[in-house]
Amino acid sequence: MRSQPDQSQSPDAAQVLIEELLMTALGLGAVLSSLLEDIPEDAFPGEDSAAVLLEMVVGSSRPAAEAAGEACCWEASALIGAVRDRVLDDLRAAAELARRRPGDAL
Repeated sequence: MRSQPDQSQSPDAAQVLIEELLMTALGLGAVLSSLLEDIPEDAFPGEDSAAVLLEMVVGSSRPAAEAAGEACCWEASALIGAVRDRVLDDLRAAAELARRRPGDAL
């Protein structure tokens, strides 16, 4: 469960959302990476271990998603995709600027 934001800094809803998204992605990525390294290759005979772990994450997450409702899930998926696309576009633009001005700092 999400901890309450520090009220003295008064984060807006977008900041809280992006921080939660990043913390969740980094945390799940680290756990899944560690599990993939640690589990034996034959832990799921005939199946891709990464696919099995992803299905486990989906199964663990499903009750919360279903409680939020289908419309909320579609809206959240669209928002996450939009955030991802915007970040990637901005990072690509920054990389392009850096290539054009090799002596300048970003």
